[in-house]
Amino acid sequence: MLTLLQTLVDIIGLRKGPDAIPHSMALFVIVVGFWLFVDLLGELLIPDLGTTSISGLIVSLIGLVLFAVIVALDRKNERLLQMMTALIGCGAVLGLVLTIVIAVMLRFQEFSAVAVLGLMTVWVITLFSIVVDGHILSRTLERPRLYGVILAFLVFALQYYLSTAMNPAQTTAA
Repeated sequence: MLTLLQTLVDIIGLRKGPDAIPHSMALFVIVVGFWLFVDLLGELLIPDLGTTSISGLIVSLIGLVLFAVIVALDRKNERLLQMMTALIGCGAVLGLVLTIVIAVMLRFQEFSAVAVLGLMTVWVITLFSIVVDGHILSRTLERPRLYGVILAFLVFALQYYLSTAMNPAQTTAA
């Protein structure tokens, strides 16, 4: 399990690609379980996010389907399981970091410096996750990283639009 976590951290650090993850359905199921655990942990630590969890899960699944379609259109289907394992695993690791940052930020929100630093950290992690997704996609497709990042950004933009459309009260509160 530590080897998997180290591999995911190496992928997040852009040192490895999804090809470093074994082609294994059992590993995929473990990573999905970890992803769901992080989502549940987020609901427990940050109750305000609980109302958007189902819509967030739907938006995430739409993003994964779009990535799968991109891979299928490029005829790299044999790499699909590794890519999905990497996307979900890296998303879970980054989601865990975001959950911790937001929980700390909410706990110490009376200190404006903590709130500002926390908000900046959330944005940096969110934007960097697009780069990580693009890196994973580009390594899967054997294309330049910029190609993958542009496609990942387009998927993120669609996900953001869908998220705001599904939760209009959340965007007006911000």
